[in-house]
Amino acid sequence: MLQKLKLPFIIATALLFTATSCKKENAPENLANSNNPAVENLVYLKKTRPILFEFTSTGCFGCGQWGKPTFASLIEGNTDIIPLAVHIKYGDPMITEFSTQLGQNRHGSLFTPQLWVNDSNAVVLQGNGIQGQQSIERANYLIETSKPNITPTLAANFKIVDNKAEVNFGTQFIDFQEDGEYFISCYLTEDKISFQQSGYSSNPAQHNHVIRDAANGTYGYSFTKADLMENKKEWSHTFELLPNFNFENLYSTIIVWEKVNNRYQALNGFVAR
Repeated sequence: MLQKLKLPFIIATALLFTATSCKKENAPENLANSNNPAVENLVYLKKTRPILFEFTSTGCFGCGQWGKPTFASLIEGNTDIIPLAVHIKYGDPMITEFSTQLGQNRHGSLFTPQLWVNDSNAVVLQGNGIQGQQSIERANYLIETSKPNITPTLAANFKIVDNKAEVNFGTQFIDFQEDGEYFISCYLTEDKISFQQSGYSSNPAQHNHVIRDAANGTYGYSFTKADLMENKKEWSHTFELLPNFNFENLYSTIIVWEKVNNRYQALNGFVAR
């Protein structure tokens, strides 16, 4: 099993990577009504969006050389993607217990950099090298064809009051026929965190879509079909904000999961600012 990508390997395989410009990492469009924070006023978006996970580390050369700019280029201009940067390994200061557990939820080889779409790894390996262009093509294919087995819709709103972030969020299942164990997570996420990135073209780098905190643990609140009232269930959570957070760059990422054989499979995502 390949555990990590080392510096000599990255340099040797650099020619395999397609030249990817370091574009500005745009967040999805604001889909929540942050001026109307009451739970009863949540407006559900009747659409599913794929979650693009970046498994990364500031100490990983390949993450800076290929993973980070590729993650940014896939997000650029695509508001159908819900991005989430999951920092793991090498003493990265943006590691949290939540990012660590998300990293452990993967199957197969647990190396970095990795880009996943929902429950599928987009990175294509040949020998010990990442095939850059093939990985980009696979990621785009997974994004375009991502369709969950069920259609849970999501809604959320987000506001900051004093030193707290208040989030109201919920899920609604349309024609919900399947029994199962489901979870909804509410992450406090932050953009534009300035920190060094090994292998990146410009330092200090800006790190976006980074998990800062989570409501009720990594996978949040569990529910089943029996818990839904008229196919809907809603929650509220208040985050205590730390002084090192840039409040202007904070937002919330909501993900609904299905637990299958002790693993969590992402079904839909939503961003509230």
